[in-house]
Amino acid sequence: MKSTLGLVSAGLVSAALLAFPLSASAQQTPDYNYVGIGGGDDGFVVNGKISITDNLSVRPAVATDFNFNDSEDVFYLLPVTYDFNALDADGTIYPFVGAGIGGDLGNTSTIDFALTGGVDYRFGDRWVANGSVSYLPFADDDEVGFTLGVGYVFGNGR
Repeated sequence: MKSTLGLVSAGLVSAALLAFPLSASAQQTPDYNYVGIGGGDDGFVVNGKISITDNLSVRPAVATDFNFNDSEDVFYLLPVTYDFNALDADGTIYPFVGAGIGGDLGNTSTIDFALTGGVDYRFGDRWVANGSVSYLPFADDDEVGFTLGVGYVFGNGR
């Protein structure tokens, strides 16, 4: 079931990105950084975005359900992403896709290959809402995860 969900999620992200006319998008590059909080299937999430170049960034995230009696205390994700230019004229919708590492820290720590995709929505000069789906295809259970959150933009911003 989880691998089917992962394929469906990856397919939906891919289809959504292909449906938008990327060549007609505004030339606004996603040159902002943020730190944020949110929630997901692994519990409370602290995440962020650190731009490397105009269209490349690192998007670290850690999540915990605060149940430190189980073997999976903390989930982490460290992908490098390609950040697409804004999809709208206002420069508020920025999709991204990427790959990196992810896994669990705890009694049985793991390091796995991870794929991710999602979108940032700038709703103010200093605020961004974010949502993403991650997929660890070689993990024991083909782990699929999601995160929804809000972040404070710092650095370049608008």
